[in-house]
Amino acid sequence: MEPSPPESPSPIESKQPSPAATTEVSKLGNQLVTKFHVLMRVSQIYDAKNVALQQFLQEFLQTINALVKREDWFSLKIIKDEFYLKDQRLRYSVEGFASFKYLLTHWKKRLIGEVIIRAPVDEKTLTEFISILVSLEEGRQENAAFFTRQLANRGITSIEVLPLKISEEDSSLHREEDHRKVGKKVFFEMIGTVKEVGAQIVGSQQIDVRRLKRLVQKSVELAMEDESILLGLTTIKNYDEYTYNHSVNVSIYALAMGRRLGLSRRVLTELGMTGLFHDLGKSKIPKEVLNKPGALADDEWKIMKEHPMTGVKIILNLKQLGEINPRMAIGVFDHHLKADLSGYPKVFRKQKASLFGRILQIVDAYDAMTTPRIYKKNPLTPSGALALMLKERGFQFDPILLKVMIGIIGMYPIGSLVFLNTKEMGIVTKSNPDPRWADRPQVILIASEKGGGVTVKGTVDLTETNGGSQFKRSVVKALDPNRYHIDVAKYFL
Repeated sequence: MEPSPPESPSPIESKQPSPAATTEVSKLGNQLVTKFHVLMRVSQIYDAKNVALQQFLQEFLQTINALVKREDWFSLKIIKDEFYLKDQRLRYSVEGFASFKYLLTHWKKRLIGEVIIRAPVDEKTLTEFISILVSLEEGRQENAAFFTRQLANRGITSIEVLPLKISEEDSSLHREEDHRKVGKKVFFEMIGTVKEVGAQIVGSQQIDVRRLKRLVQKSVELAMEDESILLGLTTIKNYDEYTYNHSVNVSIYALAMGRRLGLSRRVLTELGMTGLFHDLGKSKIPKEVLNKPGALADDEWKIMKEHPMTGVKIILNLKQLGEINPRMAIGVFDHHLKADLSGYPKVFRKQKASLFGRILQIVDAYDAMTTPRIYKKNPLTPSGALALMLKERGFQFDPILLKVMIGIIGMYPIGSLVFLNTKEMGIVTKSNPDPRWADRPQVILIASEKGGGVTVKGTVDLTETNGGSQFKRSVVKALDPNRYHIDVAKYFL
C-alpha cells in the first residue's frame, strides 16, 4: 500500500523555498494545466492511436514526471476558483487563460476538486486516467470516489481523485441562475444610476459616486465568476436610452478586457467606473446636437468633440474626489484619441494614449457600431464590426488590445445569429475561451414558426462530436438578425 502524501506543515514550520524554486514550480504548474486542457480536448476528438494524441500524451507525461521527480508527489486542486499546485497558487497569463478556464469549468462540472499523483506515470496509466475523466457524467456527487475506484480496478494506485467541496459546487454550479438574476439587476441599476448622474450634472447637483462604485464592484465579481452573463446583457440595445445603455455596455466590455489582462479587482473597479464616466461630457451637449438625425455641421461637430475634456472637468469637480484615481480622468480624456493620436481632443504629446484610454477606444467603437442610432437604424452585426475594426488596427486601435477584445468576443460574438450546417439557426450565448476553437461557441437553437414566432429548441455546445472525429454541428455563416426580425436580446433576459 502506497503512503499518503505528508500533511502540509504550517507556514511557521515550513522552510520557504527560494524564489528560483518557486518560479520553476510555478512554470511546471502552468505547463501542467495547459497540457491537461489540451489532452482533454484532443482525447475527445481523436482515437487512442492518433499521432497528434500520442504527441500530447508524451508532452504531458514529461511535465507530470518532472514534477514528481522534483516534488516526490504533487496535487493539483481547486480552491475558490483558483488552481493550486500543492500549496502554491498558479497565476495564469493572458495566453494561459483559456486553459485555466476550460479545466476549471470541466472539473467543476464533474465535481472533481483535486488530483494527487504520488509516483511517476507511464503512457498506459495516463491514457486510462484521461479516458475515465472525460467519460464522467456531469453533476454526479460520487464521481471522485468512482474515479478512484476505476483507477484501482485497473491497477493504478499512484493517482487519487478527491471531490469538489460542496461550498465550491454551490457557488459555481447551482447558483448560475442566481448569478444571472444578480447580473440583470446590476445591469439595469447601472443604467438607471448613470441616467440619474446625467440629470444631476445638468442640474448642478452632487453625484453619488459611491453608489456607482458599489455597482461596478458587483460587476467585477460577476465578471470574475462568469463574464458571459454580463456580456450577454450587452446585446440589449435601448434605442431611446442610448447614451446610458451605451455607457454601461462600454463598462462591461472594458471589465472583460481588464480581466483578461490580469488587472487587480481594485484597478478593474476603476476601469469599470471609467467606462461609465467616459461620456459624462455629453450631458452638457444640447439635445438637438446630441440626437441630430443627420450629419453634424462644423460648429456642431466642434461642440461634440469637446465632450472628453468636459467629462474630465466634471470628474475633477466631484466632491467625492477620493473615489477617483487620476488614471480614470486620463482614460476619459483619451477615449477618442485613436492609436496614432489623430483623434480628439488635439494633443501635443508624442507618448501613446493611456491603457484605460486605449481599452475604451476599442469597446466604445464596438458597441457604437453594433447599436441602432437615430441616424443609423441598421447597425453592423457583431462579426461585421470586428471585421471593420481589424482593418483599422494600428492607426485607430491598439492591435494587441484589439486581439484581446477579439479573444473575448470570439469569432462569433455573444448575441450573433448563426446558420449551422444542420440547417438550424442559433444564437451564440457563450464564446469558446480556447482560441483554437473560436468558431465553436455555445448556442441556443431556435426555429421560426409559421405564425411569425420563434421556438427555442435547447442549448448546444459546438465542440460536441458524434463519437468520432466529426463535430455534430458547425457554423456556416453569421446572419443579420434584423433581416429575420429576431430580437436576440430577449434570450439574455
